[in-house]
Amino acid sequence: MKEADIIREFFNKRTINLMILLCAGWTLLYTDRTTLYPLLSVIGEKFSLSGTQLGTITSSYFLVYVAMQIPSGMLGDRIGKKRLLTAMYAISGFALLCFGLFTGNYVMMIFLMALHGFGAGAYYPSAYGIMLKTVAPQARATAAAIVNLGMSFGLIIGLATSGPIYLYTRSYGGIFTVLGIITVFMALIYYKALPETDDLAPDEKSSNGKSRIIGLSSHRSNNEITFDELKKTSSFPIAEVLKNKNLMLINLAQFCALYGYWVAVTWGAVFFQKERGIGMELAGLFVAIAGISAIMPSLISGRISDRIGRKKMALLLFPLGALTIFLMAYMHSTLAIISALIAYGIFGKSSWDPIAIAWTGDHAAAMNKDALGTAVGVFNFSGMMSAVVAPMVSGFIRDLTGSLVSAFYVAAIISLLGLFFVSMVDEKPEF
Repeated sequence: MKEADIIREFFNKRTINLMILLCAGWTLLYTDRTTLYPLLSVIGEKFSLSGTQLGTITSSYFLVYVAMQIPSGMLGDRIGKKRLLTAMYAISGFALLCFGLFTGNYVMMIFLMALHGFGAGAYYPSAYGIMLKTVAPQARATAAAIVNLGMSFGLIIGLATSGPIYLYTRSYGGIFTVLGIITVFMALIYYKALPETDDLAPDEKSSNGKSRIIGLSSHRSNNEITFDELKKTSSFPIAEVLKNKNLMLINLAQFCALYGYWVAVTWGAVFFQKERGIGMELAGLFVAIAGISAIMPSLISGRISDRIGRKKMALLLFPLGALTIFLMAYMHSTLAIISALIAYGIFGKSSWDPIAIAWTGDHAAAMNKDALGTAVGVFNFSGMMSAVVAPMVSGFIRDLTGSLVSAFYVAAIISLLGLFFVSMVDEKPEF
């Protein structure tokens, strides 16, 4: 199929509406989680918490969130991704609503943040499983980049607004209460608006009159499987993912890329407040600069990787991304810090993400095209393990050294390690 035909097929109304819905879901979930980070210093002062204890609040979310990745991916392949996504999204909103109402109890805050992570944990494998099953392989990275825009939008909204809103209202509980209500309402929108991509495509009929669905594999010349065959397909064995060299190398690279990202996002605002003298109303906005500068590059990197290949882009992005994380902590002037944050938005995690998701889809589809949710769940589990480890390790380093500078340096080294893993990934899967 010619590229013009691929673009024409991709940019149809149904697909664009789906990308917008999935992007909006990420925007809200990222707003929910990143709103907390500029407020960590306030919570720490209220409860007299150490850096490790503060890191535990965010890590409680990610510990459960990560644990949900593989089970939710497999469950979504079994019972339907829309059904799972909608129910779990509502749970995440309810937990956040309660989090806002029980901000006077530190232990309860940890429990409710973990419950919020439990609900949010089904979104990644469900949303990207739907996307990968809907979009042609030649446009996967572009589609992933569009959905990923929600991460940047949510990062910007959460980090840039929570500090000023708190300074105006002097109530961080009210912020989470409102976000919880909006999140529950979003789950209702998904129930009504998301397509049943696990069901039959109503307009499609095979030559023998049986209903069929569109697949993403090139195993068959007509690129389709019958619904009867789909029903017979068993759950994708997770062992097959773990034994696939290329998928595991991509997963390890994802861990490295996201480690640096979560150090910058969870501790960046506190670092700029406490060690660079930037006020609370601006500290979160500084970190949000990385999200703002990532919007266009993430779209461009995804499209370029669809054209020239995933590996070339990955080999370029990892060393540059690691360098920008190092410069965030090394630089002292405001202009230099802003420049490092802008550079990270261009070369960091957000530009790597659509490439990684598409690359995972390429290799997973070559193994079993009907279990992309499971493969994506394993992928996100690997990457989000960094979100469990990074906040606590960075908090421990802060307690040990009295500064977060060394934590950023460690993050830069781990990010650079990702270059080694992507260098060993095969560009194309073997069918």
